[in-house]
Amino acid sequence: MKQRSGRRYTSKEIWGYHEDTASELKLARALKKAGVCFEREVPINRFIVDFLVDGWLVVEVDGWSHLTASRQLEDTKRQSELESWGFSVIRIPAMEISHRAGLKQWVNKIVKLSKQGPPGLNQTGFENIHLKQAVERVRRELVEQARKTGQKVQEQKREASRVWADGRTVGSRNRTHTEESMHDYFGPEAEDFGKLLEQYDWSKAPVKHEDEPEERQNARGRRTHRRRHK
Repeated sequence: MKQRSGRRYTSKEIWGYHEDTASELKLARALKKAGVCFEREVPINRFIVDFLVDGWLVVEVDGWSHLTASRQLEDTKRQSELESWGFSVIRIPAMEISHRAGLKQWVNKIVKLSKQGPPGLNQTGFENIHLKQAVERVRRELVEQARKTGQKVQEQKREASRVWADGRTVGSRNRTHTEESMHDYFGPEAEDFGKLLEQYDWSKAPVKHEDEPEERQNARGRRTHRRRHK
């Protein structure tokens, strides 16, 4: 029977959280050194973003996996949703911050955007300060709601993870991790199946000779069966 692994999986493995990459760690250190206020691994609605600067600027670091066409399409949809919730999004190719010059260039850009503030307050085309303030108020409400929803989603996932882990603990109290029962394979019918096995006349089973090839044993078993039914 298939052996069951005794390893306990972490919440990150179960729910898809990723470990910090070298590029993300490098960017985090550089932003901190530059005095930028940011958060890491922030839940926003159904997503978790790499960086959130000043509560409104999402910074995503894209590794090699983001180069595929399907992933780029997914990233575009993700960015559109984040922007619809009042966030601004910039995407940084990981390879561009792997060297000092590229890292410095991106950090300077983030610092500049951070100082400018959310785009609604600096948007050209209308100068009505009351209208700008109204737009900014709506944006903040959207951002706050998206973050609350993200926190709720993560709490639900953590609770599901806890229940899953507790279920494994309870189930393992009466048997080892490498053991599997008939119930695991056949469900409620396992008991009847076990009785059938106990009632079977094993004297009718062909004798297996360990040194004999399996094909020859099968052929001899078929000949014995035909002689019994002649």
